[in-house]
Amino acid sequence: MSEPMNRAAAPRIIRGVLLFVGLIVGGLLFAIIILYDADPYAARDRYEHFKLALFGEWQPSDRCDRDPDGESCETLNAFEQALEDAADFTFFRAREIEGSGLSVHTGIRFATARDVVDGRVASQWCYVLLPSNGASLQIELAAQSADDPPVYDDLSALNGEAVVASGLTPSRLKALARSHCAFEPT
Repeated sequence: MSEPMNRAAAPRIIRGVLLFVGLIVGGLLFAIIILYDADPYAARDRYEHFKLALFGEWQPSDRCDRDPDGESCETLNAFEQALEDAADFTFFRAREIEGSGLSVHTGIRFATARDVVDGRVASQWCYVLLPSNGASLQIELAAQSADDPPVYDDLSALNGEAVVASGLTPSRLKALARSHCAFEPT
């Protein structure tokens, strides 16, 4: 009588073990996906966004929910309608490098007019222009894509004539990238 009971229990035990192993493997994959990043702060932000998405009270809302007939909503709607078919909006700002006559330029790109209104950045980048024999040499300092953290370029190999003439060293350019690249928070 004990043999038939063992045959009936074996599939349940196997299913339980496979379910347990599946949960462990799934949890590990989940942790790797969420926490995979070289920057621990970015990993924490991803975790917080994930928590908010699953358990938070966040609801997408239009800026004009409170006062749809207000003047600002009319302006936003007119802007969106006028630029409905337009894409790739790019804006630039410059920050002067004190005492050098040079500036660091930061570009910010939005994919659509709605992205401009909502502040959804597609990409950002910054560079410095150095005068070089009547022209300008553009040296890329950093770039940022959507919600990713900025990536600062390795400038250690720079030793060109324009760089030397400007008085900027690669280490100074790295410091300028961190202090003068005007990346908007995404």
